[in-house]
Amino acid sequence: MSEAIYVKDQETVIAISYPEMLKYHGRAYLAGVAMAFKLLELALSILAGEEIIPRDKISILLAVNGPGIIDGIEMVTRANTHGRLTVDQMISFEQEAPDAADGGGGKYYFEVAASEKKVSLKLKHGLIPAEFIELSYKVHAGTITMAETIMLQKLKEEIAAFLMASAAGDLFTVVDISPEKNFQASR
Repeated sequence: MSEAIYVKDQETVIAISYPEMLKYHGRAYLAGVAMAFKLLELALSILAGEEIIPRDKISILLAVNGPGIIDGIEMVTRANTHGRLTVDQMISFEQEAPDAADGGGGKYYFEVAASEKKVSLKLKHGLIPAEFIELSYKVHAGTITMAETIMLQKLKEEIAAFLMASAAGDLFTVVDISPEKNFQASR
């Protein structure tokens, strides 16, 4: 795969691919890693155009507590390690975004800030199968069976493949683009 996300690390430009993100995270939440890849691909292109953003200038607010999404974002931006990643599922109650598979009432709503701008995005409705959400909630409740666990992993693989085969702009709706000073995660 030749697709990569480019960021600056000090003065060095680095390219990070989806397979590299999977090596960092593993396969447990690979659909979340794919979502993180596509989210960053779109958000960074909106925020910087053809420029390459320094990874230490990227801040992110998530309304979903998804390990795959968080790890994918972390590998590219180092935002979690350096305190520039906020997970706030409470903001999800204000958003018309699809329900997330995080077991905590989160939604697939994201804010990414850099280059003195912030872009707010949500995953488009209907892309994530209801069965995936239901089975994920069973994982969190501790009621999932072995057969359901196998089905859930199959769904994760299918969702990841679908996300990676799609154009990022076909997956997310841009809710807003505004000055970074309005960014909630920098409170």
